[in-house]
Amino acid sequence: MASIENIGTNALLAFQRAMATTGHNIANATTEGYSRQRTSFATQPPQFQGGSWMGSGVRADYVERVYDDFIAGQVRTSQSATSRLETLNDHLSRIDTLLARPESGLDSALQGFFNSMQGLADDPSSIAARHSVISETGSLVDRFRYLGGEYSTMRQNLNQELSDNITALNGLADAVANINQTIVAAGGSADGRLPNDLLDQRETLVKEIAKFVDVSVVEQSNGALNLFVGKGQTLVIGNNAMTFSVSTNPTDSRSPDISIQSIGGSVVVTDQISGGRLGGLMEFRTNYLDTGQNQLGLAAVGVVSQLNSQHELGVDLTGTAGGSFFQDFTIQGQRNQNNSGTGAVSLTFSDTDISDVTTSDYELVDAGAGNYTLTRLSDGTNWIFPGATPPTIDGFNLTIAAGSNPGDSFLIQPTRQAAEQITSLIRDPVRLAAAGSLRSSEATDANGNPLNTGDAGITQASTNSMTGIPLAAPISLTFTNDADGAGNPGFTITNGPPAPDNYILYDPATSDIYGKGFPDSGNPNQFVNFGGLSFEFAGTPAVGDQFLIGNNSSGTGDNRNALSMAGIQNDRFLTGGTNSLQEEYSQLVSFVGAETRHVRINYQSQEGLLKSNEAALSSVNGVNLDEEAANLIKYQQAYQAAAQVLSVSRTLFDTLLGAVRR
Repeated sequence: MASIENIGTNALLAFQRAMATTGHNIANATTEGYSRQRTSFATQPPQFQGGSWMGSGVRADYVERVYDDFIAGQVRTSQSATSRLETLNDHLSRIDTLLARPESGLDSALQGFFNSMQGLADDPSSIAARHSVISETGSLVDRFRYLGGEYSTMRQNLNQELSDNITALNGLADAVANINQTIVAAGGSADGRLPNDLLDQRETLVKEIAKFVDVSVVEQSNGALNLFVGKGQTLVIGNNAMTFSVSTNPTDSRSPDISIQSIGGSVVVTDQISGGRLGGLMEFRTNYLDTGQNQLGLAAVGVVSQLNSQHELGVDLTGTAGGSFFQDFTIQGQRNQNNSGTGAVSLTFSDTDISDVTTSDYELVDAGAGNYTLTRLSDGTNWIFPGATPPTIDGFNLTIAAGSNPGDSFLIQPTRQAAEQITSLIRDPVRLAAAGSLRSSEATDANGNPLNTGDAGITQASTNSMTGIPLAAPISLTFTNDADGAGNPGFTITNGPPAPDNYILYDPATSDIYGKGFPDSGNPNQFVNFGGLSFEFAGTPAVGDQFLIGNNSSGTGDNRNALSMAGIQNDRFLTGGTNSLQEEYSQLVSFVGAETRHVRINYQSQEGLLKSNEAALSSVNGVNLDEEAANLIKYQQAYQAAAQVLSVSRTLFDTLLGAVRR
């Protein structure tokens, strides 16, 4: 039966519970991840009395958590995207600063080197100028090695950061699984009502997980949350958490994989990870660290190739051939750790095809029957060839050692480590080959007097190959009115190309050299090239006039090769002949700078969106102290009123007892 006393008692208990909930909200106003709670009231079941349904008062039905799953999902998505962009921004900014600063970038070192080479060309006999070239060469090598080393250090730090983040992710996943178990157990003992504070703790953990990787949430009927990360990879199922780990990449030991331990064993999921810090790290490694280090290495390969090729064509102060300026690269391919054979592969660069060298990595696979397949990983282009005679591909030559089995593979990174491996070979200033290896002159008598009677002259001969040099004997070119037996004037050649190519035709009126496969009459270049030699004539020779091309016995006062080496600065011989050395480096700097700015803008925008979503969620589940204070007063007054109901009930009961006694 409904009574005033029962109604008052129930009201006291209900409003006491409401005040406790309000106090709980106030106490946790600054607790991170806390969602405000409110007491839900319900009327007691009415009772039929005296022909009417009489109310029985109120009860505190349950304490509900004020929360919006949709907005919470937006917060997690924004958090994952923000963490990814923040990671990219932090790492890209370091590379941008490294490459763009004059004191650490490559541009000033390249400029200093070529300035010193121009100084040598201006005064080829100066020992001071030669010392300057050696000093600037050392600075250039140091700068290449420093930048390459910084890239490698970034890679090592990234690998450690990857390991640290995965350890933290595993810890969070374990915590979610444990809370899942507690929540399910609590719900089972409370008629399905879930503990609000544990739900908040779990949601805070899920948001933390979103900082590491993109995460999606599926709630189970028993209150547990299943978590899936990246592109659908399971992280938590009920009270079971998967274990992620950093595993060795069998193809590239310097770029570890991300694996997950499943029932069937360890499974590589690197390509399935997206968003968050882990996604940002993977994206940075693939799109910026790998490509940037390869492009820096390409510039180093270009320096070595072009300077070596040109330096070898000159002679030093003693008349000795220049030889290599830098140590040639020999790049070793990485054996796949799953290979069953003992084969190995290495590569060297082709000086004549250096413009074909790319920044791509390659995979070489033993296709069986003595054949191999080479794949350019940047675009999937394939070449199939016999291992005994591999062709020149993309500017490099492969050397394949026997011992591999069909299916064995090798990772080839032609330019990845080149910047760190560049080494100068010239230490003695006398050894700088600033002079050309050949000299052109008119015929003279025993006393050194000219014998020619015409007014023709010849330029100093140059060469594009040291094959056959030094010459066994000087090449002699003698003018005649019938060089080809058909009445055409030109020069017969002694100690040069054999018959029938032992002459060239020359038109004194235009100073053109032509015929026998040489440029036709009217060609403005006015040069002839045979056996790697180039020279020009001008003027009108007399019949019998003779010119000689011989070895340059002394490099003193000769700057021809130094000029050619200085000219390499502006030659476009990289990336298909489209970039010079400095243009290749500037392209890298510009790309990193543009990407850094782009990522920074996106990061700032995404960070603003995250704050907006967090504010939207806070407007729903956040504690407003003014509102809670008002609720506290309201519930206090209601409690006092309920107490007054009890007081009236007691007074009525006392009155009734008094009447009975009388």
